[in-house]
Amino acid sequence: MSVENSILFDDENKAFSICDGSIGNYKYEDVVKGQIVYEHAKYKGKSPMFSHRVLVSTLNTSIFVEMKKVYVGVEITLLNGERVYVYISKGPVIQHNYQFKVDCKVAKQNVEKMDKRKKEE
Repeated sequence: MSVENSILFDDENKAFSICDGSIGNYKYEDVVKGQIVYEHAKYKGKSPMFSHRVLVSTLNTSIFVEMKKVYVGVEITLLNGERVYVYISKGPVIQHNYQFKVDCKVAKQNVEKMDKRKKEE
């Protein structure tokens, strides 16, 4: 499974499937919003998904900032208030390294796709 296949969009049925995270099928019309989230890698699988979040700053100019390993993901809020999650990272990534940037780009694209399809509803 490639990074892009953590979530599959089905425009014909106006739905999407999460393949890595809150596995299941969901309708575009049920989406309120999506946002990028980061989970502390050492807690993955040991607690509810994305309950141990890491704040990632885009400005990292200090050598004293600890570079934690994280999983990049997308949090999707549904109309019923439920939150479902998509893991974009296939393994822990170090903040601001190449794979982290790639995963963030994919996460951003998925959030934008979700927003676009929601607006089309």
